Amino acid sequence: MSGREADGNWLAAPRGTEDIPRGTLVEDPESGRVGVLQDVTAYVPPWQGDQRPRPTAFVRPVGGGREWTVPPERLRPVPGGTSVP
Repeated sequence: MSGREADGNWLAAPRGTEDIPRGTLVEDPESGRVGVLQDVTAYVPPWQGDQRPRPTAFVRPVGGGREWTVPPERLRPVPGGTSVP
């Protein structure tokens, strides 16, 4: 998983997230939230448009709902969790 910065350079996937495929059930231990990893990409939130893109994970609640973003290095695969197609 990686994304392209605004200047065209590639951002490497953050350490520890390279082997977490999209669709994997993940947990953010800091917040306690669990969801399905949708993507990790370079992103700048609209309200911070003057900053450089950073690797950002997009996670969706199991069963659907509103995605949230999280620093990808915080994510951990859920033990015994399954990938969602």
